[in-house]
Amino acid sequence: MELLGRSRELGALRQALDSRTPSLALVSGVRGGGKSALVRRVVQDYPHLLHVCAPLPEPAQRGRLAARLGGRPIPKDTGWPELFGALLHRAAGTERPFVLVLDDVHRLVESRARFIGPLIDVLGKAAGGEVPLHVVLVGPRELSGKLEEAVEAMPDTAPEFVEVHVPPLRFRAAAPFLPGRRPDDRLRAYGVFGGIPAVLQQLDPDVGVGTNVRRLLLSPDAPLADTGGVWLERDLQAPARYYAILSTLSRGEADWRTIHEGVPDLTRSGQVAPYLNKLVGLGLIETRRSVDASPSGRARRYAITDPFFAFWFRFILPHRLGAVGDPWSAGGDPPSSESAEGDDYARGIRPQIDTHMESILPMVCRQHMSRDALATLGAVGREGGSLWGPDYDLPVAGILTNGAAYFGACDWLSGRRGARPPLRRIEEGMRTSRYGFGRQHRLRLVFTGRPPPVELVREVARDPDARLIDAEALMG
Repeated sequence: MELLGRSRELGALRQALDSRTPSLALVSGVRGGGKSALVRRVVQDYPHLLHVCAPLPEPAQRGRLAARLGGRPIPKDTGWPELFGALLHRAAGTERPFVLVLDDVHRLVESRARFIGPLIDVLGKAAGGEVPLHVVLVGPRELSGKLEEAVEAMPDTAPEFVEVHVPPLRFRAAAPFLPGRRPDDRLRAYGVFGGIPAVLQQLDPDVGVGTNVRRLLLSPDAPLADTGGVWLERDLQAPARYYAILSTLSRGEADWRTIHEGVPDLTRSGQVAPYLNKLVGLGLIETRRSVDASPSGRARRYAITDPFFAFWFRFILPHRLGAVGDPWSAGGDPPSSESAEGDDYARGIRPQIDTHMESILPMVCRQHMSRDALATLGAVGREGGSLWGPDYDLPVAGILTNGAAYFGACDWLSGRRGARPPLRRIEEGMRTSRYGFGRQHRLRLVFTGRPPPVELVREVARDPDARLIDAEALMG
């Protein structure tokens, strides 16, 4: 699958490896997100050794790496310092920077290999001896803290530490792989299948969203039917509480209290913290603060990082369990084992896709403002996120690189009966929060995934500081 939408990540890793100053890089991201493919693309331009860590005990791990370095099998009592010393010797004989890649490095951690200290010591020696050696670790983001602490504990010859996080593809980058003829059809497909390359490569773009859901998620032996659970359980020994947290977040971002209430067997709210931290480390959820919050502010919201996981935990998990409740609560009984998967989709999922998209659209709009708004607004977000407080809640807000403040409302179904007009919601939020006041330009952005009603188009046209950004603009 092509590495579309990875220009920042490719550039950051290449910049580190082009330097003759030794470095330690961690390439992190969600499972199936294309970390290994990105690293392989970059290191092919350098002298390198790419080593995939196997699920073996530590002595066997060292033995395999020693064989890859060109040496003979080492005795069990040979430690990591001697092993990485051989790496330093090999790198010293190259004119261009030499790169060691340790892919699936979590397997070293799981085998309790004490490799981090010796690795950084050798990189320090490389820095002192001006040997251009780089080491790239491909693994979970939770390693970042340990690596940073180890590097900071080194003397002046410590290597540079770089983290390159590989998030799921944003909508514009994923759009070429999504089914649908119209932009709003592809946006709906993104809300279901997200931007994880391992999921996208399973799609058939010549059929609709419903057919893809039936074939990939609902049919017998569907290839993606158990993906959410399998990926979660590979990384967690006791996943029950993680399932509860992700099921809560599948309906949209939530605060700490809401998440705690979604895990009934936790008696105190503080008990949810390690579970949230683990999910953040795995790249499955993200922590968000309001853009007007103080650095010491404790108010947080949590959100699933990719729409596919939100869709899977909201719709597919209940289907796999045959559970009463969403998405079949409106219909009464759970689906029977004899029901056709087409009926399951039509009765249990399709009627709630629009509600699901209402919770997904703000994520897509924030992606647009941070990376793709140059075409629609002439500038991208210098800072951005959401804006919320006791009396206001704007899902999109920030400051553009041209200095203008922006405030956005997101409506998948524009013109819903009884809903306050989006420009009025934006104006009320601006006045209440006071964020961006004093700036010359304060843009009001109305994001919509479906064709907007004529009244909204006219209202936006009458306001010189308002812009309407629909699915076509989001897709580019």
